[in-house]
Amino acid sequence: MLGGRTMCKLLKPSVEKSWLKYFSEEAREASVPQNTIYRHLRENNENGRGDTALNYFGRKISYGMLLDEVDKAAGAFAAAGIKKGDIVAAATVTIPEMVYALYGLNKIGAAPLMIDPRTTASGVCGFIKETGAKIFIVIDLYYEVLKDALFESGVEKIVVISADTSLPKSIRFLKQLKMPAPKIATSDKVLTWPQFSATGVGVETETVEYGENDLAAITLTGGTTGAPKGVMLSNDGFNAIAFDFKHCGVSYKRGQRFMNIIPMFASYGIVSSLHMPLSLGLEVIIIPKFDAEKVGYYVKKYRPEHTLLVPAHYEKLMNSKEMAGGFDLSFFRTAGSGGDTMNAGLEAKLNSFLESRGCRYPLSQGYGMSEVSSAASCCCNGNFKSLSVGYPLLTTTIGIFEPGTDNELDYGEEGEICISGPSIMLGYLNNKAETENVIRRHTDGALWVHSGDIGHMDSDGFVYIKGRIKRMITRFDGHKVFPTHVESVLGRHPSVISCAVVGVDDKDHAQGKLPVAFVEAKHTEQEKRFALKAELLDMCRREIESRALPDDVIFVDAMPHMGMGKIDYNKLADDYNSTNKNETEAV
Repeated sequence: MLGGRTMCKLLKPSVEKSWLKYFSEEAREASVPQNTIYRHLRENNENGRGDTALNYFGRKISYGMLLDEVDKAAGAFAAAGIKKGDIVAAATVTIPEMVYALYGLNKIGAAPLMIDPRTTASGVCGFIKETGAKIFIVIDLYYEVLKDALFESGVEKIVVISADTSLPKSIRFLKQLKMPAPKIATSDKVLTWPQFSATGVGVETETVEYGENDLAAITLTGGTTGAPKGVMLSNDGFNAIAFDFKHCGVSYKRGQRFMNIIPMFASYGIVSSLHMPLSLGLEVIIIPKFDAEKVGYYVKKYRPEHTLLVPAHYEKLMNSKEMAGGFDLSFFRTAGSGGDTMNAGLEAKLNSFLESRGCRYPLSQGYGMSEVSSAASCCCNGNFKSLSVGYPLLTTTIGIFEPGTDNELDYGEEGEICISGPSIMLGYLNNKAETENVIRRHTDGALWVHSGDIGHMDSDGFVYIKGRIKRMITRFDGHKVFPTHVESVLGRHPSVISCAVVGVDDKDHAQGKLPVAFVEAKHTEQEKRFALKAELLDMCRREIESRALPDDVIFVDAMPHMGMGKIDYNKLADDYNSTNKNETEAV
């Protein structure tokens, strides 16, 4: 007769869920509320209207004011003809007005498509056409860059928002003296946010009811090929992440401060760094343009109990002048870390630094992706193992599968990390083929997101990442660069025979890689190659966002190949790293 634990050994890790021991019985019996994100925000904060919701450069916006502005925004969108199922495109950073827009759209059943404002004009127009957006919200600093394209795109209304609008009066006055906001010529088609919002005053809007798999927002990611894709996030996904963090064991309390430095156009920014803390009644400190060099200043000024940063930011914090002299960091309750894995040396240094400054727990390292509404696992309350990205969140199931199959592997076995649960995306916008490539129904009947990451899980449920199945390059700041996207630009030049973009060591940072392009060209003369390099870099600057630009273009006489005829990307990277290391040592 088999005993209980012996029987468990027959279960696959995703069924046994050994990680549930880290959650309370109350948490395990709770369920994700079936709600829209608007209703979730209101129901969790209606009785705390006097508490601070947003801290914007010292201006404190209460939950009462937030909810009132959200309702006004809903009225303005409704008056402009936006209805359930519509999409409104937005190219902006995180500022209060866009927060109002997010929840206002959700109230009436519409959703925003969040675009990085640095996206090219042609890219923006492509998304407008793909979604049929009638309204485009744009930050004023990028309005002039995108204006001509927007007027040709067919949008009916352009709403220009400014980072200055919600600033405290004294700060706004000083900022205008130093750097005046762009002058916007308004019309029936072009409105500033105050003008647009005013059209919603007194407009009664009906709050839509919750519907399973209803869309809440669309963010952009490279997916598995590098071409930008719209990740469709549901109300359930947003609320599942908020629910998971509420029940992860961290003692979140109303009024605690959460420092938000991740922009809303990223899933981590809009879900984990905005909706999650607002759902918990926290005071969200908004920093719309984050300067990593100032991380010490921000932490010292705001003393947040909670934050989410990438490892490189903590490295900057550790070495900042503000931390000199043993500055006390005991106010940190969760020092969240994500966006990149961490090597053992940096992890040890950072945790030693936090411990010496009075932090109760080590870094709360986590793991996730846009396709699962940002987060899938984390270390909480000292449940920590070196080099692990933590154990699955309460409503999330993680399994390790034999790549390309739904054959689940056992503890300790290496395979592809797959994720299931209510937080997985609805799919990629208008891209059924790529959706089916990433979300697959396994023989257990559940839908699983195939991450493209290789790793394993130990018997306690802690997940360890070894690397990427695909060739995605992660920079020091956590930004993902997709080689195929860069290669597609370089390869169009008529003088390029072959090209390969690989990640090489970043000598200026302890973490991350830099993209370098290797090019086999028709020209062998040095002078012609010099001119070609300038042309290739110029092509990239026109068509690729700044953080994905190749750090260098290196010419090779011939690409190295493996036995199957494929380019040997590893040899390119290893040769480059070895050469540069030797040059550095010689100096």
